[in-house]
Amino acid sequence: MTNAGDEHAPFEFVKPTSTIQLNKGALTSIALAINGATLNPTITLLRYPLLVLLALRAAAVTARDNYEADKALLPGMRDAMNVTRLQARAFLLLTRDLLKSILGGEYSLVWDATGLIGSLEIPQSVDDLILLLEAMVAYLTAHPALEAPMYHITAARAQMLLTALSDARRVTDDQVITVSRLMKVRDEKFTAVRKGLRGLIAELNDELDPLDLRWKAFGFNMPGADETPEEATGVTGTLITPTTAAVKWPAAARGGFYHVYQRVQGIDADWRLVGSPADLDFTMENLPNRAHVDIVVAAVNNGGEGPRSEAITIVTQ
Repeated sequence: MTNAGDEHAPFEFVKPTSTIQLNKGALTSIALAINGATLNPTITLLRYPLLVLLALRAAAVTARDNYEADKALLPGMRDAMNVTRLQARAFLLLTRDLLKSILGGEYSLVWDATGLIGSLEIPQSVDDLILLLEAMVAYLTAHPALEAPMYHITAARAQMLLTALSDARRVTDDQVITVSRLMKVRDEKFTAVRKGLRGLIAELNDELDPLDLRWKAFGFNMPGADETPEEATGVTGTLITPTTAAVKWPAAARGGFYHVYQRVQGIDADWRLVGSPADLDFTMENLPNRAHVDIVVAAVNNGGEGPRSEAITIVTQ
């Protein structure tokens, strides 16, 4: 239990963002793998067939959801404990002030029996308040004449607050332990997902050629494919007739050929592939009159398409 005047300081369960993103990526990857196994039932998968992949994903999702659900209960438990902490402290402050007229306004050894040892300061932390309440229950029980029922300063009231605060601490601490355990289970299940994906890749290596397009159906890059090209940059366009444009660009690293896309503003909802030249230029003909035409270029090789260039705009006549 964390001692604090800061409302029982929070216990941090959230993993770094990199781990959260890693788990999201694992779920995305295994969903793609499940799709690949579903679409390719003729591929022999002995260790990680479709049913195993489905079970791995389901176990990870369940473990994640259980962890998140129990973690979400902690703030409310801490808030409830803090309300009781404040009530207990208010009770002890008033009890101390009433006892000053009998035991003295400054600390002396006679105060030790009340639990205020060495100082008349009322503590802030839950743990210290519980210890002081325990002593105050015993003191007021032994000295009933010092109770002040009109102010609710009684041994019974002290015991009620002691029980409430102790229970709140126990429930919160138990939940901390539960959430820690659930986080461990979650991490184990996601580790199993990642292990399963590695195992699936090993099996596919035995079943598929390095350039078999079915690798992509499972969400994996083809092992025999080149690294995808870098982004095409420096794209320029010149109108050479009212409806014809000449587009040029420098070579992109690892580019084997290029995809040229166009999108006519106000007409096309999305990009349209209009050419796949191997050269570093392309002529776009029969463009619509008096139109703003956006153009992007992407380098391509057997590993796939690289990032698309920034768009340029040609205005036809």
